[in-house]
Order: sequence, then structure tokens, then C-alpha cells
Amino acid sequence: MTQDTDHLALWHQVEKTPTNVVKQANVNGQQITAIDTMHMIRLATQVFGPMGLGWGYQIEEERYDQGAPILDPQTGEVKAYELTHTVRLLLWYRWQGEKGEVTQFGHTRAVYRTNKGSWMTDGEAPKKSVSDAMKKCLSLLGFAADIFTGMFDDQDYRAAREAETRIAQAEDADAEIERYRQEYQDWLSRECDTLRNKIPHPRSIQLAAERILQRVPDKASMARVDGSKGAAMIQKAAEEGIERAKAERQQQNEQEAESHG
Repeated sequence: MTQDTDHLALWHQVEKTPTNVVKQANVNGQQITAIDTMHMIRLATQVFGPMGLGWGYQIEEERYDQGAPILDPQTGEVKAYELTHTVRLLLWYRWQGEKGEVTQFGHTRAVYRTNKGSWMTDGEAPKKSVSDAMKKCLSLLGFAADIFTGMFDDQDYRAAREAETRIAQAEDADAEIERYRQEYQDWLSRECDTLRNKIPHPRSIQLAAERILQRVPDKASMARVDGSKGAAMIQKAAEEGIERAKAERQQQNEQEAESHG
């Protein structure tokens, strides 16, 4: 085992996220993939041990930060300010006999104007800030890295994770795996047929094959098979398609030459 692999052992153990613990959320007008806090806590406990023994946290700083001004609608004078609750949290953990620490900030809007123009005070802002900082700390160790690195934005990756989640929850896991394998084979057959017979230009065939090859690893992961065979099938189909397209072009040139002769 290489030194790099040793350093990434924890990361690889916790980087993938099941789809049943995530949801889409709108934060300040931006769509994000949010992960359930209790899943992160459970996973950390599974890896490090019970909270307080194998891992835990302490709040190093807590404050309310001043935000946008609140103006009097009649005079325009500043009456108050929006407030954001902020914590600086230190998370400690024990890994392979050693103690480690990471620090991150957590933020939550505590007093703010809603989209409808009314004012809101969030009484749970401190709890939300702690959860935010804790998840950020765990993300630095690789927890849910596929979410924090944006991999969940890729439809094929998300579908692969959905497949893994369904297989894990299925009453008959073997039957579920077999279903995904059949879908994978059907997909390969369709893509190979397209490359061999339906794209007219060699360059277009090459570009299409490159895009398909990028999807093979996730598709193969869903079926729990080695993707190298599928990749080889795609490459061979592309080569045959390019030969076919060149032959068709040569035949067309010859026919044009005869018609002008």
C-alpha cells in the first residue's frame, strides 16, 4: 500500500453519500444538495467511536455579526441591522491511535427580511450554526466529499449513488443487481449501435465515443461490474463506425466523380 493510499484511507472510507440522506435546498436563491446532519453524526460515530470518546467538538467562539441595515420606511433612517449567528467550532477525533483536530466556521441568518418583505427571527440559529460548522469540519476529512466537491451535480454519478442506495435497501439485492446489469448491457448495445451505424461523420463518431466513455465508469458502477469490457466495446464500435463513415464518404466521392465524368 502506497503512502498516498494511506493518507487517503479515511477519505475513501467516508466520501460516498447514499441518496436517501440528501435533499435539494434553496439557500439565498441558490439550489444546493443538503445532507442530513444525523447521517454525518452516525457515520462519524461508526468510524471514530461514540461522541465524547472517539470524537467530539467544542465551540471556540460565538457571536452575532451585523448584516444589512433595516431602514425606517417613512424616514429612511437606519433603525437596526440584520444579524447572522456565527460560531467557530473545533472538531477533534481519534484515528489509528492518534488525535486530530480541524476547525471551521458555521453561519446562520438569525434576524433577516424574508422574500415576502416580513422580518424573521430564527430562534434555532445557534443550533443550525453548530450543525453547519460540524459538517464543514467533517467534510475536510472526506465525509460526504462527493457532495462538497459537486459530484452530485453530475446526473450519471447521482444515478450510480441512487443504484447503490436501492441495492443496499432492497429485499432481494441479487435481483436488483441483475436488473441494473441488464440495463447496463442494453445501454451499451444502444450506444454501440449508434456509433457503428447512425453517425455520419468520423469526427462526430469520435466525439460521441469520448462522451460515452466518460459515462461508462458510473454506469458500470451501478451494475457492479468492471467497466473496462464496456469501454472496449465502445472503442471497437467507434472504430467500426469511423471505417463505415469513411467508406460511405469514399463511395459518395466515387459516385460524384462518375456522374461528372
